[in-house]
Amino acid sequence: MKIRKFISVALILLVAASMVFAGGSSESGTQVLKVAGLRGAYGEEYWKELEKAFEASHPGVDVQLTIEAQVENTIMPQIQAGAGPDVVYLATGREAQLTEAMISSHALRDLTGLLGKNVYNSDVTLGDKILSSIMGNGVTNPYPGDDTNYMLPLFFSSNGLFFNADLFYENNGNGVEDAKTDGKYEMPSTWDEFFALGDILNEERKTNPDTPYLFTYPTAGYLDTLIPASIAASAGEAVVQEAFAYEPIWNDPEVERVFEYLGRIKDYILPTTVGNANTDGFRNNQQAVIDGKALFMTNGDWVKGEMADTTPAGFNWGSAPFLAFSNGGERYGTVNVEQIWINANTKVPELAEDFILFMYSDEGLAIIAKYGNGAFVPAKGYDKIAVDNGMNAGAVAGYAGYYDGSAKVLVGSFLAASAEGVDWKQTYCFTMDSVMNGSKSVQDWIDQLASDSAKLKASL
Repeated sequence: MKIRKFISVALILLVAASMVFAGGSSESGTQVLKVAGLRGAYGEEYWKELEKAFEASHPGVDVQLTIEAQVENTIMPQIQAGAGPDVVYLATGREAQLTEAMISSHALRDLTGLLGKNVYNSDVTLGDKILSSIMGNGVTNPYPGDDTNYMLPLFFSSNGLFFNADLFYENNGNGVEDAKTDGKYEMPSTWDEFFALGDILNEERKTNPDTPYLFTYPTAGYLDTLIPASIAASAGEAVVQEAFAYEPIWNDPEVERVFEYLGRIKDYILPTTVGNANTDGFRNNQQAVIDGKALFMTNGDWVKGEMADTTPAGFNWGSAPFLAFSNGGERYGTVNVEQIWINANTKVPELAEDFILFMYSDEGLAIIAKYGNGAFVPAKGYDKIAVDNGMNAGAVAGYAGYYDGSAKVLVGSFLAASAEGVDWKQTYCFTMDSVMNGSKSVQDWIDQLASDSAKLKASL
């Protein structure tokens, strides 16, 4: 959990009041574009390559990069002085909350019109290029009730099922289509296929004790994405939104089915899961997937960095949306999104927009795929561009559902509420431990959800 530090009111006022423009032209007549961004898991090499390619395609432009791990420390004083960068890659949710301050100060440029412009060297508009499932929410439209786009989703990472991609997909497949059919195991897309694979593994383990178990989880708290995605797949998104508001949906048959299926995992789970499902041992459950002791776990893309020190060379992470309840049924995942935006005080707004249009073009996407350390851009066609530029086909195939539209992105969370004697996260997620060790039944879980939800609903 990230600990957030609020920016002072003084900074917000300085940002809002600043009238000095960023960027501009040098004395030689060269147009200067200042681009700042986070140097995170994706590194900085792709920024340097984007700089060179954009300058080559736009003669007379000088891109000045500021790409740092704590980039806020550098650009915050610049913004206070009204001379900040023109284009900024910096997501919400950072400790310094600089992007939140810019939102509060209405200091971001309106990008709604930009969505109607063609990406570089193409007749496809930016709005058509970006995956629609990632747009139209608080990530891109930060003001409630306002459909204006002030931020764009530059990168997204999956929260879903994680696994060793090479057990399901060919490492060196010629493309995503090839990757879908190669590998030791067949990738399940429904809960029935998931359990059928578990039955195969359980049978194999009778003669080969090294056969992996079907599933594990780091801690039961990681079910906070699997459960709502599964409710959406079983009962529909509208029911999930009712659940988020503590409506009495827990005894609906299609909702009960979700918890009944979760209860069935008991027959397929790595036996050491519950014992390690705590702050001291959760890495052991994650390591079990790396070591081939379990096939799947629920997690997020951060696991790749978190386990980097104990992941052998050549291991390829795969990820996939959560499971459907029938062939052709809806599959849902949740994603983390990192945004890019333009400073409202930029002196070169057209140039700043051109840079973003270049980033989302096939040329820009190819650079990100080749040099971006596994970055995924929510742009149509990026999955194929990524494979063509050396990304592991199995890992890319795990994201295919988002790119081809067969998987939906679930957005939303539970309303803030409290009631005496209710620990909602404990009830909602951590009861899974008790179900897995046999101390509680699935019906106990459903009954507790209904009872605690009613108390929270009454407190709103």
